[in-house]
Amino acid sequence: MPLLRTAVKRLEAAGVGMEGIQFNRRAAAEESAAGNEPSTQLLTKQGDLEVILHRINGESVVWLFPASDPNASEYFFIHAGGVDLAMDDGLVSLGAGDSFIVSGLKRDVPVKMHGDAEILYVTNCPAFEAVTHVNDSLQELLTRINEKDHYTSRHSKAVLQYSLALYDAMQDRGPDIPRDDLAFAALFHDVGKCFVPTEILQKPDKLEQAEMRYILRHPIDSGRMLLPNFGEQIAEIARNHHERLDGSGYPRGLRSEDISLSSQIVAVADVFDAMTSDRGYNVVKTYTQAAEELASLSHQFDSRITSVLMHLVSSGALEEGVGSGA
Repeated sequence: MPLLRTAVKRLEAAGVGMEGIQFNRRAAAEESAAGNEPSTQLLTKQGDLEVILHRINGESVVWLFPASDPNASEYFFIHAGGVDLAMDDGLVSLGAGDSFIVSGLKRDVPVKMHGDAEILYVTNCPAFEAVTHVNDSLQELLTRINEKDHYTSRHSKAVLQYSLALYDAMQDRGPDIPRDDLAFAALFHDVGKCFVPTEILQKPDKLEQAEMRYILRHPIDSGRMLLPNFGEQIAEIARNHHERLDGSGYPRGLRSEDISLSSQIVAVADVFDAMTSDRGYNVVKTYTQAAEELASLSHQFDSRITSVLMHLVSSGALEEGVGSGA
């Protein structure tokens, strides 16, 4: 509308504002910044309302997670590039100029970028400081894992997938933390292996007692690394994923009453992936064989979890080959 544009230009030129209107000019430095670098930029904030610009590299995959606040609403406007959203009834492709609203989401949704994407994100739940802080921390941890040991990196992603599948199937049986917290803990449960010498991590033979001390300590280091940025619940899961119900686990020999259900879920996912992965020195089990063996170890693993695992495997809900080491 020409009249509106003219009035705004006059107000801006005069440096004048009015009640109910606020002008925000992008800094010259920001205008000259490379537009293709992945970034998260807070454009404006008014109370709980935030407007954030996400720049995401092409072919990346990000996830939409159910919000912990039932009143949360999120609006996404695709300014450049395109996205594919994997919905229950198929793939939805959106391009520049399209938008979508997220409210009351019940499960996580993968979103794949097409080309370098710019997405305007508006939310009524403050997210910028948490997102940027967590993103920096996650990126540092992921880099450490990948640089240290490619098996650990692949294993961590598989444990994430199995843990979420178990969590989703057990929702009526009382998982004790939010789903996204379990996801963080599962993905980073082994980050403490950053402190284990590479030659020990990748050694194909039986470890010496002195070498085993590094392995036995890694859950403690994982918890210590996660605690400052992600809190005690997430750190506890990483710290306890090698504990067993009968007290035979490590590092502290905890028993059933001291091990949370979420820690036990990640423990089952961790062992299940180890059993079904080819590491060059182990006998690789099929999904059915691994699930049956875990179910037989009821003194170590919660039978509620292993029975759900058996159901997921027998129904084909878990994709065979995720833990193949590929």
